[in-house]
Amino acid sequence: MATYYDIFGQKVQYLSSDPANVTEGQVWYNSTSNTAKVQSYQSSSVASAGNVNTARTQIGGTGTLTAGLIYGGEAPALTGATEEFDGSTWTTGGTCPAQKSDMHSSGTQTAALWGGGSPLSSGSFEYDGSTWTSGGSMTFSGRDFYSGGTGILTAAIQIGGFINPGSYSTTMQYYDGSTWTNIPQTYPSGPQTNQIATTGTQTACISAGGSSGANELNSNEWNGSTWTATNNLASGINSSVANGTVAASNLISGHAPSVTYSTLIQTWDGTCWATSPLSLSTGRSQSAGGGSSASAYVAAGANGTPTYTNTTEIFTDTGPAIVTFSSS
Repeated sequence: MATYYDIFGQKVQYLSSDPANVTEGQVWYNSTSNTAKVQSYQSSSVASAGNVNTARTQIGGTGTLTAGLIYGGEAPALTGATEEFDGSTWTTGGTCPAQKSDMHSSGTQTAALWGGGSPLSSGSFEYDGSTWTSGGSMTFSGRDFYSGGTGILTAAIQIGGFINPGSYSTTMQYYDGSTWTNIPQTYPSGPQTNQIATTGTQTACISAGGSSGANELNSNEWNGSTWTATNNLASGINSSVANGTVAASNLISGHAPSVTYSTLIQTWDGTCWATSPLSLSTGRSQSAGGGSSASAYVAAGANGTPTYTNTTEIFTDTGPAIVTFSSS
């Protein structure tokens, strides 16, 4: 029978951190965490996690699966409540002095950005993991945003938004950690920017879905200077949660043309959108979320029973995964 040395041509490595570019079946020992690990392969799944403390919708969300953050929204009154996620449980964070919904949201659990929102305003706030403080004002105040923003605290992008009473903006703006600035380029479709979903970075993101009929199928990539149309979504959707990059991402829940509160999960492989064989157990829209293409959470949102849900679900996609050996 072949040994590990026979297959990989080396002994188990003793490393201070997990290596990059590992191959399936590769084993190593992490001396920092005192654990043995193997590069394995995981099957896709949807699992329940702890409920959020405040059920709400039209909410901001960002971060990773094990360090997530949600804030603001309607519950049903407007709230500034902030909650932090560790991958299984939600705990209360610092309350934002602004009580709004439909805001720009980006960043991480310890460096998050909240911009604008409804009631309409240009103010923004920054979160350091415990406290919200005022940031730079957005370049316009008459916009509602839902999921049209992405990036990090020092390099965020906001696309378009809804302008009362019933029109949509194609304007885009950047945030550098202190100042919002309009950029000369605009988004290809104004109607799509209402309830569009965006994920990635300030200079490499993908935006998909949105309102107004055919626009719910649209998908476009941004490279920092130009928008390029990609293949359409597998199913039209709006008010979804997006996670990942231009190379691999997912689009979870939302409003579909024939479904008010969708359980749909769609995945992007850098070329095409596909419908996952899995679905959420709770149909919802205008939820919060965070994570990556491989592992993401979706929390809260509208579900109509009677109004908002407090449930959290975790989507894990098929692909490589690092597994820690048990001592038993």
